[in-house]
Amino acid sequence: MNADFRLALRQLRKSPGFAIAAVLTLALAIGANAVVFSVLNALVLRPLDVPHSENLYMLERAFERGNTPSQAYPDYLDLRDRTRSFESLVSYDIVGGVGLDLGDGKPSVVWPYMVSGNYFDSLGVRPYLGRFLHSSDEHGKNSVPYVVLSYAYWHSHINSDPAAVGRTVQINKHPTRLPALQPPTSVALSFSSRLTCGRLW
Repeated sequence: MNADFRLALRQLRKSPGFAIAAVLTLALAIGANAVVFSVLNALVLRPLDVPHSENLYMLERAFERGNTPSQAYPDYLDLRDRTRSFESLVSYDIVGGVGLDLGDGKPSVVWPYMVSGNYFDSLGVRPYLGRFLHSSDEHGKNSVPYVVLSYAYWHSHINSDPAAVGRTVQINKHPTRLPALQPPTSVALSFSSRLTCGRLW
């Protein structure tokens, strides 16, 4: 075995171009395997960390050229109010990057989920601190703007300060109240994108 290893090293030393190509190929293969496993782990192996996650479904609209999970908000309201097949329906949308200013002079770009008022209640998730949004908080365009931070973001950007709950923060320079923190066990409360780790809702 040692003799084979020494022979391989001698051959690689004789042709450095081949050695570099072999090392790069191995590095790319290992990296690709790590990425594939991460995706598989996030989407298949690791269940959503909410109660009864096996009972969650996504409704999609069928078109001639395929399906899309996108629904108009009035359609969601109609489905939610008339459904007899599901215990509840929630609505969410992944919004593009927004500026979040916590008042510490260090704004950051985050990718929030815009969710319906019944989102957390329907998933059966309880806040780590404060109170989540509820259906009674939802009044269409006249709703009070609330934002829920993830535990990880609170820990890394606010140093786990419990006084942050109830504070007013700025999202794209619009004042928004922070009523709650997501529990630490809920890494991502989205069924559509387990790879985009939510930081606020």
